[in-house]
Amino acid sequence: MFRLNGCGKSRTMLHLLLLMVVTVMAASSLNIAVALEAKPRSNVVFDTSSPPVNRIVGGTSASANLFPYQVALFLKGLFNCGGSLITAKWVLTAAHCVISGNQVAHPSLMVVLAGTVYLNRGGVLRTVRRIIPHEGYGNHQNDIAVMELQQAYQLGSSISTIALWRTEVPTGSNVIIIGWGRLYTGGPISNVLQYNWATTLPKLACAREYGIIFGLLCLSTSVNNGACFGDSGGPAVYNNQLVGVSSFGSTKGCGSFIPDVYALVSDYVQWIESRIN
Repeated sequence: MFRLNGCGKSRTMLHLLLLMVVTVMAASSLNIAVALEAKPRSNVVFDTSSPPVNRIVGGTSASANLFPYQVALFLKGLFNCGGSLITAKWVLTAAHCVISGNQVAHPSLMVVLAGTVYLNRGGVLRTVRRIIPHEGYGNHQNDIAVMELQQAYQLGSSISTIALWRTEVPTGSNVIIIGWGRLYTGGPISNVLQYNWATTLPKLACAREYGIIFGLLCLSTSVNNGACFGDSGGPAVYNNQLVGVSSFGSTKGCGSFIPDVYALVSDYVQWIESRIN
């Protein structure tokens, strides 16, 4: 299995992959990002040429404002993961997107981009005040985290929040998966947000497959469709509510017959709300 964040790569089955880019961004670049915190991005360009940053397999390019809750996370100036805006000031993402080894990324190293389908232009930046990963994260379990922004977003047509789904998702439901992940394993990059459809599998079948009873949502897609590197932390959406957070996939590659795995939001609603309130 491999993690789906933009800085991971496969090593061995059932081995957690958390390779974070260690390129140090110059202090002046961070200062520019902070200066533009409350403004639409104009001349700030983040590095989106790094090989791990690509798109959803078999996806369709999203039009402006189609998924206004989707955000991009940049670590040290490099695109790292996706996320979802759940309040004007809080982002929900995957724990492995904000942890390297046993260390939580320092908030000053991360920047959040919202309000655009492009990684390299448009949108509004926010710096991060604090990062709270699930304290039980490890071995593919509890792969969820929340991030508080220094300044709340002004909500509107291009930036808005998504509600949390609070009950079990019906088996066989069609959900939308969204992200800037690879087109295929090792494939070319795309700076345009992509989306695709997947089908929910029974929770017990997911538990049998991975030996984890709590907190997983398995999603089935046809071959050459699904999540890939760079999609980690991004949303799975059902009836316009957030049901999953992209977590990991199979070492057989992106868009294979093996289900993609998301953190099941309904199992974590109490944890999420206790941290952000």
